[in-house]
Amino acid sequence: MDTFGLMSVEEIKQLSFVFIVAKGRSGTTLMQTILDANENVILPLESRLIVHLKQKYFSITEWTPALLDAFTEDLYKDKKFSRYWSVDAVKLRKSIDALPIKELTFPVLCKLIYLNYPSPFPKGRITLLGDKNPIYSVFIKELSEVFPDAKFIHLVRDYRDNIVSNKKVFQRQSVAQLAQGWKVYNIFIEQAKKGNEKNFYTLKYEDLASDPSRVVPEICDFLQIRFNPAMFDFHTKMQQVTGEKYVEEIKNVHPNLVKPINTKQINKWKETLSESDIELADFIAGDYAKQYGYVPETHRSALSFRIRALLALARIYLDFFIIRSYYKMPFGIRDAVGRFNKKLYEKFKISNYYNHADFRFKE
Repeated sequence: MDTFGLMSVEEIKQLSFVFIVAKGRSGTTLMQTILDANENVILPLESRLIVHLKQKYFSITEWTPALLDAFTEDLYKDKKFSRYWSVDAVKLRKSIDALPIKELTFPVLCKLIYLNYPSPFPKGRITLLGDKNPIYSVFIKELSEVFPDAKFIHLVRDYRDNIVSNKKVFQRQSVAQLAQGWKVYNIFIEQAKKGNEKNFYTLKYEDLASDPSRVVPEICDFLQIRFNPAMFDFHTKMQQVTGEKYVEEIKNVHPNLVKPINTKQINKWKETLSESDIELADFIAGDYAKQYGYVPETHRSALSFRIRALLALARIYLDFFIIRSYYKMPFGIRDAVGRFNKKLYEKFKISNYYNHADFRFKE
């Protein structure tokens, strides 16, 4: 039976929502998988569907069949959603049509999308929906507009291990940009917490990895869901997943999801980063990281460090400006920009934010 088969619009409205935010490679996928393993939770792989659709559909108060057709069509333009979520469009539309059209709202439609996600874990009565997405760290205001009572899990990881992981998985080699990115992401999240602290739970990746039997039940209490020991057995189920795209993602980007929670990824920086890389990372992020309990190993200052830090900061804020501007564009302009930049990559191998999804997801 569908998890939402007997839900009314009012029951769907009552479903709680949680977002996992952090700088990428801070344990967000591990946290997402642990929560999705709870029978009362649906927390899919990341997609940007909420900010992707919000600009066009959030303010609509009277839905029509034609608007719902456009909504569904636009939904599948989100590359990660269409690639990883495996949500059947016909089934999704049937679940939408089963509800009174006059009672539909943008938040209700978003929740229906999540309820249609075919989680690999067995489900019972769903009480919590959620999403993990590092880039949502700069959209917390927008997410809170859609779901005013949403809760946020803020994951933090040692900035040096975060650098190591990004260099390894995404081949991003600029230590200055990675250190500045770690710092700025956390600054954005800390700013969003002000005045709304009760809806945020700050969690260090190292605590999750080293003491899950304490941390995970605490998170369940924060989210007001029942803790289930099966949440620690997620890796067993992930080993059984057979979907080709899903397996490819796990193998290439999240190989530890098929293993029990462990501490092997803690302090990798000590054996991986060069002395100069550590000095630069400490210079950029060390002082800020102290508030989370991370202690810089070096305190070297140099003019070259200041220049690299400033250039990296400018690049980070430019990226954020581009991303935020993109999701404010009408869909027609977005589609045109995407087509142009895809050709730019195909002909000249010039990559940017607007075409990265197209050349990563070649189909």
